[in-house]
Amino acid sequence: MNILIVDDSRIIRARLKMLLKSGGYSDLFFAASAFEAYEYLEMDRPEHTGEKIDLILMDIQMPEMDGIEACSRIKSVDRLQDIPVIMVTGDASEESLQSAFEAGAMDYIVKPVRKTELFARVRSLLKLKHETDKRKAHEQELIHEIEERKRAEEIVRKTNKELKKANTRIIESIQYAKRIQQSLLPNQDEVMTYLPDSFFIWKPRDIVGGDIFFTECFKDGIVIAVVDCTGHGVPGALMTMIASSALRRITKTEQCHDPAEILKRLNFIIKTSLQQDTEYASSDDGLDATVCFVKQKERTLTFAGAKLPLFYVQNSEVTVIRGDKRSIGYKRSDPNFEFTNHTIPIEKGMSFYMATDGFWDQMKEDETRRFGVRIFGKKRFSKLLGKVSGLPFDEQQKRVLEAFYKYKGKNERQDDVTVVGFGFKD
Repeated sequence: MNILIVDDSRIIRARLKMLLKSGGYSDLFFAASAFEAYEYLEMDRPEHTGEKIDLILMDIQMPEMDGIEACSRIKSVDRLQDIPVIMVTGDASEESLQSAFEAGAMDYIVKPVRKTELFARVRSLLKLKHETDKRKAHEQELIHEIEERKRAEEIVRKTNKELKKANTRIIESIQYAKRIQQSLLPNQDEVMTYLPDSFFIWKPRDIVGGDIFFTECFKDGIVIAVVDCTGHGVPGALMTMIASSALRRITKTEQCHDPAEILKRLNFIIKTSLQQDTEYASSDDGLDATVCFVKQKERTLTFAGAKLPLFYVQNSEVTVIRGDKRSIGYKRSDPNFEFTNHTIPIEKGMSFYMATDGFWDQMKEDETRRFGVRIFGKKRFSKLLGKVSGLPFDEQQKRVLEAFYKYKGKNERQDDVTVVGFGFKD
């Protein structure tokens, strides 16, 4: 460690040099006056560019400026305050020492200097300086860490604020998209005029979703469809726009009301709209669907399904008619595939149900099997329909939703959920 010796006596400087070197202290610097010490310490500069000083041995009695005043001036500089100062003096009077300590000195040595006393004082104060430097360095590290943390927190705060604004804009945009998607759904009051005994459950997993249902009354009967598009949220919602538009085109513009033919045409429209009939298509999206056509005068219901089934209940007995094992619109979907129609005579008291797989694929809260998590399942769904089918349809809707949410518990919803039920009392 570096020691600065300030003494106007060349002999004393030489004596101190000899003693300190004999004790292994070789980094020694010398000044013959207080002013030379000032120059060495560069007291007029904010930062010292020379050797760092760890200890000063200061003679009290020097011409021009004594050691006490010199010590006081050194201690008035912030960057020099922690340097220990030992007064080297021939005047060990109480008054002289008191003045030295008030000026900032930490210890003193009486001339003539004795080796043992010198080493004891120097060793003690250099150790103190080392600990002080260590503490200061640790404090600086802590200050730096605090400043870095504050900067990081400020960045996080600003980022969160920006994210909140962005999220608000996105949510507002999606909420508006929900209004648009809801406008695609049939008007419930109008539906009740031709399907008075019915209910419609439409629960997107997110604000918007990939499920949609469609109903339309024509002179020759009623078309009812449920569609489950690829994905959830915004991607799924975009698919429902295409599907809904296609169903209107097929049933209203083209006047096609045959369920199997509707699915075939829907397959072609989805596939070509997304250019998935080409090799360069970047998407591979599609949908599953179930379509019914009710002829009330003939008292028949014709059903065709693409992956999705039709459930109907008569005298509390549930029958499931499976759809064809083909999805619609995907790259691998065959545009020439002929879907299958199933015609059912409508009898008094029969109830019919169409649903997407989001209902029966729902996982139960905190219950697992060996090979995975238990889902609601089609079997349980069929039993539920059998239990509620004799109730008024508004009560059926309530019971179906209660069963779903009870089974789900606090578990997250896996998918969009759509269930359509309708029946004929007469």
